[in-house]
Amino acid sequence: MKIGNKIIHLDSVDSTSNYIANLLKTKKVENGTVVLADNQVDGRGQRGAEWVVKPGKNITLSFLLGSVNLSVEDQFFLTELVSLTVIDLLQKMGLKAEIKWPNDIFVNGKRIAGILIENQLGKSIIKSSIIGIGLNVNQTEFEGFVATSIKKETNQFRGLMDVIFSFIESFNQLSARYSIHQRDEIHKEYLSNLFLFNIVSTFEDDSGVFLGKIIDVQTTGQLIIESEWGKKEYNLKEISFLKKD
Repeated sequence: MKIGNKIIHLDSVDSTSNYIANLLKTKKVENGTVVLADNQVDGRGQRGAEWVVKPGKNITLSFLLGSVNLSVEDQFFLTELVSLTVIDLLQKMGLKAEIKWPNDIFVNGKRIAGILIENQLGKSIIKSSIIGIGLNVNQTEFEGFVATSIKKETNQFRGLMDVIFSFIESFNQLSARYSIHQRDEIHKEYLSNLFLFNIVSTFEDDSGVFLGKIIDVQTTGQLIIESEWGKKEYNLKEISFLKKD
């Protein structure tokens, strides 16, 4: 899996992922194509959440991974790969980041990036994936939500294209290092960067507030939490993170 051979730069778009999806319908898009926009007016996060950025200050991009040929049972491999790409990118800039399950990226307890993966399926196989990234780069003020940016954390302005090329480089390096055949290795690295992994913390589900700790993530993406009542799997929005014990 390699990206960046073709880059489409748009002034404004509803969603970079939608743009690729429309191109995919006409089959007029190359594998690995990256689409970026100065202004994204209808950005989306996981399960329909909105991703809001100030035009010209942050990165909103999507890219196409064609011919994925990955089992639906192993779909979380893509989440792990892309999440670790953002971790690697931020590390190059001197920032220690962590992953809040499943794929939000935090620095110093504040959200700095989000990832949205939309898979195109053929029976039980993922044929292709459209992967969207929102990364806060030069924005320093955030209204209505807790967030941070590269500039806010480092006090350094970053050229957006420089950051994008660095992201592409990180992704290509990681995807060359790992394949689905090295799933155990990338899974261990994902867990080592996972927020609250193996730490007794306070959570809330439909049964109420409880103490537990994250002990693993399934290959299909479910979070596994162990508490005094045993182990339980959770899908997105079935569990809330409250605080460390």
